Amino acid sequence: MKSFEAGNILIRLAQTEKDYKEIYRLRYFDLILNYNQDQVNHQEIDKDEYDDVCDHLVAIDKVKNEVIGTYRLIKRSHIKDLGRYLTENEFDISKLNGYEVLEVGRAVVKEEYRDGAAINLLWKGVIRYAIEEGIDFMIGTASFHGIDPYEYKDTLSYLYYHYLSPEDIRCTVRKTTFSKLDLLKEEEINEENAKKKMPPLVKGYLRLNATVGDGAYLDIPFNSLDVLIVLKISDINPRYLKRYLD
Repeated sequence: MKSFEAGNILIRLAQTEKDYKEIYRLRYFDLILNYNQDQVNHQEIDKDEYDDVCDHLVAIDKVKNEVIGTYRLIKRSHIKDLGRYLTENEFDISKLNGYEVLEVGRAVVKEEYRDGAAINLLWKGVIRYAIEEGIDFMIGTASFHGIDPYEYKDTLSYLYYHYLSPEDIRCTVRKTTFSKLDLLKEEEINEENAKKKMPPLVKGYLRLNATVGDGAYLDIPFNSLDVLIVLKISDINPRYLKRYLD
């Protein structure tokens, strides 16, 4: 993917050992500990076996020369030895077999850069990458803080009735620790509260025309409640697609 920049922020794929070190530390301090302060490790990094085979998109502050945001990008070709996407630990995505799927995850922006500019540039990079790589569907989990689904009963129910994926591509939560999405009847939903408690990342995906899988996964170690986001590249809202490709 060709790099691009806006203001003092550069977007490109990770290239150097310095990039990777900063990615793993940023994810540890601004993502992992943000959800669960008990998830400490002496290395102070967040890294797993997928990091060695995938691509990493980074946002770099050119003035400070440091990584201030990142997205992990996992293609089907990346997992030929691992056997499955990380998402498959939580959701059954078998209905997407036969398609080119890009798993996006570990999205994080350094706290002082969370005014929207950096994440929008990262999204621009992800969409460009997906199109260049011939991707059919982007998938990834979006997390709510905590593991009590009833705290988000309006939001989860709203997603179920308005944004559930079509049956032919509908992915379903693994029946381990899970919650259904339709915790309320449609007429019982407080729409104002539903939108208020919806994470900004989820709102952003929905604006692109994303849908959600059926069910929410309770990630107890991470202290989050995860919903599966499914975005068909050919269905991306043309208004946003034009913005990301210009």
